[in-house]
Amino acid sequence: MLNYIFGFNARMGRLAFFFCTFVTGIGFMMLVYGITGNAPASGRTDVLLAQASSSPALIFAFYGMLVICFILQSMRVRDIGWDPVCVMAAWIALMVLDRAIAGRFPEYALTYQHTTTVVGTAVNGVMNLVLMFWPGRGHVDEASPLPRENGGEGMFERNSASAAAGSRMARIASGEFGGKTR
Repeated sequence: MLNYIFGFNARMGRLAFFFCTFVTGIGFMMLVYGITGNAPASGRTDVLLAQASSSPALIFAFYGMLVICFILQSMRVRDIGWDPVCVMAAWIALMVLDRAIAGRFPEYALTYQHTTTVVGTAVNGVMNLVLMFWPGRGHVDEASPLPRENGGEGMFERNSASAAAGSRMARIASGEFGGKTR
């Protein structure tokens, strides 16, 4: 069930990932501006953080945006061909470990205001670049038992493998094979 909730079983191409991430970020910025009256890039981060911490709507929206971005990244990792359960867990573990190291040893942090190290920032940047630019494998039908019908229509080709599997199951259930082995 977690495969479908977090998008571990879905795929998302590069362009769709870019636009969905962009729209999510713009939507969150519009929400922040609408609630606080200050744009996030206005340079008044102290006022913005004070207003955001007292707004339950912004806190709820922030965690909702985190979940949406996690789902989008999981779908993109699946499209690349990696296992999102392992990759996303390792990525989160590395970011938590990096924050703990930067908090315990401030001399390793980027600056005194940051809570990450150079290594963590580099890994996070590389992973984001990989998600944005690594070519996906797309949908690959490994074992199609039926040959293609009449040449196909390119991108909108009909895949009858699921219908064929359903008809085979119906024949087996009705006893058509009668115990014969094929």
